[in-house]
Amino acid sequence: MQQTVNNKFCLKDKKDLNLFGKPEKYDYSKFTNLQDFDWDNELADKFSPIAQKLNLSQDSIDMLLELALEMSNKQKAFYDKEENMRYIDNIEKYNKLFYQDKELPNVNSIRIREYMEVANEAYSEFTSPKLKEILEKTGLNYHPELIKMFHKIGELSKEDNLSHYGKPKTEELTPAQILYGTSNK
Repeated sequence: MQQTVNNKFCLKDKKDLNLFGKPEKYDYSKFTNLQDFDWDNELADKFSPIAQKLNLSQDSIDMLLELALEMSNKQKAFYDKEENMRYIDNIEKYNKLFYQDKELPNVNSIRIREYMEVANEAYSEFTSPKLKEILEKTGLNYHPELIKMFHKIGELSKEDNLSHYGKPKTEELTPAQILYGTSNK
């Protein structure tokens, strides 16, 4: 004898009964406060009516979101690996450019150490912490053009007595010296 289903789901295990039967409102709090996961309220608002229409229970929603979270973590790991490979490739490319650059001292010479000391001093003195973070994150702090630029800044700052963010170092002047100058004629 054949049983008619009449558009009803046929469940054989009682533990599966809590997979269906929509609540009035879904509770996403289990997922909204997770570290390293950006919860998107707009997408949740779009998802809720679909889940309601499919008659999904809170347990069903939790299972789907756990699967989505796992997929998101895998994609993030893949992206992080790819980003790291691009970073390494860029540094290798910048290293080759550095060796090929005719304006820079030979890397085996004594001058290269002096050159880099001047560039690093200017980099430390004139670069904000945020810019340093950007340059280091992208690997651009290895780019020969930036190294040459900071070397030039270092040379100019020594010549002109410049300090942090281009403010000249001045000796203490009296108000009369400021108004009338310091020449003795």
